[in-house]
Amino acid sequence: MYVLGLILFVIHIVAFVAGGANSVLMPFIGPRLATATPEVRGQLMGIVEGVAKVGKYAMATLLVSGVLVLWLKWDWAIPNNWFWVKMALIVVMIVFISLNEMNARKARQGDQEAAGRSKMFGQLTGLSFLGVLVSAVFAFN
Repeated sequence: MYVLGLILFVIHIVAFVAGGANSVLMPFIGPRLATATPEVRGQLMGIVEGVAKVGKYAMATLLVSGVLVLWLKWDWAIPNNWFWVKMALIVVMIVFISLNEMNARKARQGDQEAAGRSKMFGQLTGLSFLGVLVSAVFAFN
């Protein structure tokens, strides 16, 4: 079980990195959507959709592997209050991801204001991601 826990932990970290790519890329891509020509906007949206797909799989992997790691490595023991801070920030991050998804649909339909809001949602998601990372370090070390 110990080795399985370590393997799941590695999977958890890889999913965290893959999901974090959204948090790093969207603040750069989002602002360009608002001023891009229709042709370039289509190309950028293709990148956004691909990265978002990876992010969705990564988030699902994180949720499943996180529960399994908590069980196998920590035997359901919550290490400290930083763990709950991390959980709260995960919820905040999921909210911002969802808002960005709804906003992206509007941007794809040509809403210029939605394209402009993409930067804000990307930054808020990135800030939440950073908070999750920092609180995880405090929770588990």
